[in-house]
Amino acid sequence: MTRRSQFEIYLDILKAVAEGKKKPTHIMYRANLSWTRLKKYLDFLISQGLLKEIVNETSTTFSLTQKGRDVIGYYRRIERVLYPKKRILPAEVYAQY
Repeated sequence: MTRRSQFEIYLDILKAVAEGKKKPTHIMYRANLSWTRLKKYLDFLISQGLLKEIVNETSTTFSLTQKGRDVIGYYRRIERVLYPKKRILPAEVYAQY
């Protein structure tokens, strides 16, 4: 197994949120990261305007911004050209991009 680049980790986090994982713990498990590393990457994605943090009285959740959806869309288009038979997201999520 090879190590992931930062770019791949950012995409894994964005894809996790696109799949409906909105709570930090769920994103952490889906992206296979430690809590410390997840926090670092979430802070970066928020600062770049790709994710939005929603803080309520009882919880914190994350959602994609339009810019974040655009990044996933660009990635999906490249992925479809390079790997035409590969499908990572469920069909209903995949069709959005």
